[in-house]
Amino acid sequence: MEILTPEFFDALVIANVVIGLAIAGRRFLRDIRDPLPDDAPAWAHGRYNPASSIRSSNSSSSQDS
Repeated sequence: MEILTPEFFDALVIANVVIGLAIAGRRFLRDIRDPLPDDAPAWAHGRYNPASSIRSSNSSSSQDS
């Protein structure tokens, strides 16, 4: 039971924080790289996929003429 010192618990807390930050960072990067899901709102597709919104606005303006 000599291992149960305040320093050991501090190390456990620090290890948990580091692991949590690594998992959150990995998820964040994956979310940034992946395309938006199909069920995302239309405004999000326009804002976060500018190439697709340019294509859709060009196709609609060419149909108007």
